This record gives sequence, C-alpha cells and structure tokens, in this order.
Amino acid sequence: QMLEGRCPSASLDYIIEPWFLGPGSEGPGGPEFNQWADEATSTYGTTFGTSVGDLPTPSQPRVALISGRTADNPRLLKECIDAGCKCIYLEKPGAP
Repeated sequence: QMLEGRCPSASLDYIIEPWFLGPGSEGPGGPEFNQWADEATSTYGTTFGTSVGDLPTPSQPRVALISGRTADNPRLLKECIDAGCKCIYLEKPGAP
C-alpha cells in the first residue's frame, strides 16, 4: 500500500535486507527477492541496502520495522536509533 501511494501520510523509501542481498542471494527465496527488489526500485524508486548505517540522514520522521533474529535485535534497535528513527516496531519474539 505504501509503495503504491495508497497511504498518503507514509512512504516506503528504504528496505534493508542483509541476508537476501548478501549471503542468501542464491539460496531459497534469494532470486525471487532480488527480482522483486529490482522491480520495486524501477517502479517505485525504493532503495535497497544491507545496513541501516548506510541510510542518509532523514529529512522527515523515519519509522523502522525490525524483523530480525532475536540475538540480533538489540544491535538492530541501536542502529535504527542511530539512523534517526523516531518510531520502531519490533516484531516478536523481540529482544532477548
């Protein structure tokens, strides 16, 4: 919905996916994800990356959704805060 502009108060500008854009790119689901990423980039201008630390400084409020391994979530949370996220959704099971 955000990609298609059906939510006028939000936009999906960045997707950080270190697995499918890195070591998992050739494994199960990797080629399909990368095909979709290419389509989303060309159709909607969405930027894909492998690290939250690579994001530019936000010019408007930034929201993050963390869907990571439990052991990685504290680090991902800190990275999102450091990247200027004002609201962070943490998918369960959450932090250890």
